[in-house]
Amino acid sequence: MKNIFIIPGYGIPKNIFKDEPYKRYLGLVFNHIYQICLDKKEFKPLIIFCGGNTDIFKPYKRTEALEMKKLFLSLTRRNFVKEFTKNWQYQLENKSLSTTENLLEAQKIISKIKSIKDIYIFVEFTRKKKIKIFAKEIFKNNLNIIALDFDLSINRYREPEFIKRKEVMDIKFGLMMIKDKKFLIKHRKILTEKIFYFRKMGQKKHQEAVNIWWQEKLKELKNGQLAQR
Repeated sequence: MKNIFIIPGYGIPKNIFKDEPYKRYLGLVFNHIYQICLDKKEFKPLIIFCGGNTDIFKPYKRTEALEMKKLFLSLTRRNFVKEFTKNWQYQLENKSLSTTENLLEAQKIISKIKSIKDIYIFVEFTRKKKIKIFAKEIFKNNLNIIALDFDLSINRYREPEFIKRKEVMDIKFGLMMIKDKKFLIKHRKILTEKIFYFRKMGQKKHQEAVNIWWQEKLKELKNGQLAQR
């Protein structure tokens, strides 16, 4: 029986080894996995890193999954833990462009595993409700959602009403993506537009770009335009 850990990505910084949010995120993730494996005497967990090519830095080649794996491996190879982590197993899910796709693509990997004990899904704190809803629709195994409040950027502290409306929109369209493959393909085009927009705005204006893009999409949702695209 194998324990499986799903780690969704949250964009791609210029240098993940120097990025404080990712260092906090993956540091907390590592400690949770370490303790769970220690308690359960699990020596060969499967860890799935999720996230496709959302790179906003030229030449736009990197994926969230691979960048996270690089940083995570540096944590597992520390002298005082490497004996315990040496047999941990890893897999990359590097196609997805959204939280919904993270889980759908991870399920494709998990469906090929015969003996599963528990599935653990890590999530940024404000996205916990959304992940719970999606996970119940996608997975049939024992689920554990672990919410980590690691984000100290401005987006974590925007007005609560904005965050709530953003999550409502994500949940609505995420469920449609899960239930309707044609809509998933259509919505993926919107996600691709978002990445191109972020690349155009550049790193210095990235936080502003995130806010502007979501505000615009919320307006379109209110006017019923997104569902018609």
